[in-house]
Amino acid sequence: MPKIELYELAPTRSARVRWVLKEAQLTYTSLGNQVETSGSDAVKQIHPLGKLPAARIDGKPLFESAAIATAIADLVPEQNLVARPGTWGRALHDQWVSFALSEMECWVSSTEINSIDFVLPPDQHVPAIIDQNNAMFRRSAAALDGVLSEVDYLVEGRFSVTDIIVGYTLNFAEEQGLLAQYSNLRAYMERLYAREHCTLVRHGD
Repeated sequence: MPKIELYELAPTRSARVRWVLKEAQLTYTSLGNQVETSGSDAVKQIHPLGKLPAARIDGKPLFESAAIATAIADLVPEQNLVARPGTWGRALHDQWVSFALSEMECWVSSTEINSIDFVLPPDQHVPAIIDQNNAMFRRSAAALDGVLSEVDYLVEGRFSVTDIIVGYTLNFAEEQGLLAQYSNLRAYMERLYAREHCTLVRHGD
């Protein structure tokens, strides 16, 4: 059984990692789980920016939620939680994770940064950028909505860690009211919410 230590905070992308751990049926040690955990010296020993989540797997440090989630899934190949390394499915996993983070999550994250004072104080916000963020997100959301008109899940026709990573991004967007017009994305989210171990909080349209 691998030794997994996770520096986390419930409202953050730690949700991705917790969900994978539950699906993988792996135990872990939760460290911090309070606002002060972010930016702490202990976390900076793993993540150079002190951000959460950050993990040690068998003593080896790893940061970025998508990387941690994928690494954990690889620890339990018998659970079939992610396409195997070297397969076309794994290439598609990498594709959709990259798409979610670079073409979708960056925009909703920018909106959050410029809307609440958790990251930046209000006098540093640029609210004028939010409309542009929404437009850029919707362009990518429409593309993914089209893909999900033909498949239930993104890789190999089955639920996988890919869906956990992408689902968190869509949940983030749902919180900002950006999914109402995309019926296939909303149906996809319903399939994810129905999972026994889902850690996402339903926000509604």
